[in-house]
Amino acid sequence: MDKKMNVTIVYIDDDKKMQEDAFLDDISDDVNEILYFEKSSEGLSYINENIDKNIIVILDWKFNSSLQQGDDVLKDIDGISVLVPVIVFTGASIDATETNKMFRDNAFSCVPKDASTTTLTNAIRSAYDRIQNDIRYIMEKWILKQSEEKRNRPYMKSGDKIYTLNDILTSIRKQDEFGKETTRGILSLATELFTNNMRK
Repeated sequence: MDKKMNVTIVYIDDDKKMQEDAFLDDISDDVNEILYFEKSSEGLSYINENIDKNIIVILDWKFNSSLQQGDDVLKDIDGISVLVPVIVFTGASIDATETNKMFRDNAFSCVPKDASTTTLTNAIRSAYDRIQNDIRYIMEKWILKQSEEKRNRPYMKSGDKIYTLNDILTSIRKQDEFGKETTRGILSLATELFTNNMRK
C-alpha cells in the first residue's frame, strides 16, 4: 500500500460537475485534503495564503465562464511560488503552441480528462515525489522548523542587504536572484560534501 501523501490538492475548474468526478473520491484517502475552486481567483488566494503547506494544483486549461484561462492561472501560480507543481487536467485539444506555453510556465505535467484515475493518481504521486526530493523543499522544511523568533532575526548578509530566515524562505519560494543563488550554493555544498565522502 502506498503511503499517504502529506499534501493538499487544490483543484481549480469552473465546471461544477467536476466536483462529482470519481477521481476525487478515489484519491481522498491518499492525501490530506482536496479543495475545489470554481473561481481561479479564490484558488490563487488560497495558494498565496497557505504557501507553507505542501500543495499540488490540478488546473483546468479552458475556462468557460471566466476571462482568465489556464495559461493565465499558471503564470499567477508561478508568480506566487515555482515550488508548487501544477498538473494541467484538460478535456481540450492541446496543440504544440499551447503545449510549449504550458511547460514554459512550469506546468509539471498534462493529463487529459478522459484518462484513468490511475493515470491522474500517478501524476499526483510523481509531483509529490518532486516536492519531497527538491533541495528547495528541504531548505524550506528546515527554515519552517525554526522558531518564529529565530526566523525573524538577521541571519546572513549578501551585498548591502541583511536577510532573516523568513526573507530567505520568501526568496526560495519566489526563486528570485537571491533565492536561486542560495539554492545553487546549497547544491554546490551538498555536491562537494557528497563527493568528498565518496573519496574517503
